[in-house]
Amino acid sequence: MTGRDAEPNGRQVFRPRRVLAAAMAAAGLLWVAVLVYLLRFFDEVPLKTFLSAGFFVLFFAVSLMYYGRTHIVVDARGLTYRGMVRTRRFTFADIRKLDVLPGPVTVYAIRGKAGLVHFTSFFMHHQQLARLLVERAGLGPIPG
Repeated sequence: MTGRDAEPNGRQVFRPRRVLAAAMAAAGLLWVAVLVYLLRFFDEVPLKTFLSAGFFVLFFAVSLMYYGRTHIVVDARGLTYRGMVRTRRFTFADIRKLDVLPGPVTVYAIRGKAGLVHFTSFFMHHQQLARLLVERAGLGPIPG
């Protein structure tokens, strides 16, 4: 499933663009290759260099996990946000506000009784998701 997929039971699934996960995987593999190259072909490489390469391997692995796992499911009763480490459920009545922070990357912040979750314009069909949330939660119009 990519972007917004409607299922037979009316659920819609919104995900980040797949190209982001692919880019993180490619960058991670590049840094793994750099690390292997350093280990096999160079003697007396400073520890800082290995740590730097290891940091980038870890960074891109975490980024890949984020883009691979994160999604928002909207059904008849509310939405479920599944992030990298937590899952939150909001009924439409629980949603108090949807903040939109425009910029090169638009950030949408869903404020509810149970706290805050956000998604960005890196999600496919993010504007449609925002309109759907505003409509079903009975919020005011989205600016702009």
